[in-house]
Amino acid sequence: MENNTPRSGAGLAIGFGLAVLGLIVFVDSLGMQVPPTYARVGPQAFPYFIAAALAAVGAYFVWNAWAPGAKREIVAEGFDTDWRALLIIGAGLLIHLNILKPLGFVISGIFLFLCVAFAFGSRNFLRDGIVAVILVLASYLGFTHGLGLQLPPGILAGVL
Repeated sequence: MENNTPRSGAGLAIGFGLAVLGLIVFVDSLGMQVPPTYARVGPQAFPYFIAAALAAVGAYFVWNAWAPGAKREIVAEGFDTDWRALLIIGAGLLIHLNILKPLGFVISGIFLFLCVAFAFGSRNFLRDGIVAVILVLASYLGFTHGLGLQLPPGILAGVL
């Protein structure tokens, strides 16, 4: 039985784009200056992992878009774009970028999380705030203390 499922041009473009992006990340990571204090796992491990993941996801997209027997579902056909949510998230991103340095990663990250939650319809501000604080603090502490990458502390410089 022959399957006449058409090939997906958008899937091919996205897949090849992700594979190229993975290649760019990999090549750029080759030029990282790594101090000799790192024995095996250094700062290059994370970009290599990201490059491999991008290439793998890109290869899957290409395969899925090209394979004649692959199941492809049309997602969101017949639904209108939620422009209000898109504008709220876009405004939140712009404000986040402008308050990141003066107020710091933690405050700007909490603000962005709350904007996205509000745009997606959540009105439980206490729960959203608690989740935002936990996730953003975990991210901040993980990057600054765990990985040694300095994120802007902003007005919480003495506290964190």
